[in-house]
Amino acid sequence: MDPKHQSTALLRAGLADHQLPCADQPELFFEPDTSDRFGEKPAAKEMRERSARTLCLSCPARDLCLELALREKPAAGIWAGFSSDEITDYLREAA
Repeated sequence: MDPKHQSTALLRAGLADHQLPCADQPELFFEPDTSDRFGEKPAAKEMRERSARTLCLSCPARDLCLELALREKPAAGIWAGFSSDEITDYLREAA
């Protein structure tokens, strides 16, 4: 079935059926919690996000992940190779 015609619950179930690279390395996909008042350094964020995007390119569930992200509009993280800001921008432009 085409992911665009699946319910959100079916998309989540479809993701659970795959070996997802993000499940093994979640620290790459979300900014770390830090007590440093300046947060994650820009160079570290760029490297982390580049690594996450690279893993997304070979993910067998990338289409499902992207469809879920477009529906749920995540506030943070890398989803199917796109940042939450990129997903928000895409949805705004598509509207």
